[in-house]
Amino acid sequence: MRSKFVLAALFLAAAVQGFPQTGPAASEGASRLFVGAGVSGYNADFYGNFIMEGATMWIDFYPNLGPTFLHGLGVEAEGRDICFGRPSDQPSNLAEQTGGGGAIYSWRHFHHFSPYAKFQWEHANIDFDLGIPNYGHDTRDLYAGGVGVDYRLSRYFWIRAGYEQQYWQRLFQNHKVSTPTGIVLRPQGVTIGAEYNVHFRHRH
Repeated sequence: MRSKFVLAALFLAAAVQGFPQTGPAASEGASRLFVGAGVSGYNADFYGNFIMEGATMWIDFYPNLGPTFLHGLGVEAEGRDICFGRPSDQPSNLAEQTGGGGAIYSWRHFHHFSPYAKFQWEHANIDFDLGIPNYGHDTRDLYAGGVGVDYRLSRYFWIRAGYEQQYWQRLFQNHKVSTPTGIVLRPQGVTIGAEYNVHFRHRH
């Protein structure tokens, strides 16, 4: 499974560098809505570096309002559950679930390819069994940034390859001392998936 995500990351890097650039895409007056799902491979960054897998779902909405250069600006809602592929030296119930939303900007000036960048605020749940009585679950707020590319297969269907890094608040922090304690989580990984473009018609 790990090799698949390495290949996916290489594909993403090659795609970003090899866009066959054309003239700007035709201006779209109608709003655009994308609904997608895929599989993610993430470095969970919990007392070590290792890859876990899980499912991801997202919804992107582009209102296409204002000047043409703003038509690539939209909002994204995303949820992810990283819960498979735990190493044997990690807690048997280790899982990281995140969900939230933020801004996304997609450049639609390339033939079939639309690179994007996004920034999100999210809420996270983490499960862990460290043998601490009555404490095997916690929640944290986080922010995340990512880049990727959408590739159009047809009028309605696209595929996505993207990279994201998350910045969690500290876990196991002792607030009674002035110096920071605990651990800092910086999970990061690649998502590969497909999305459906819901088209809206103009109102006359």
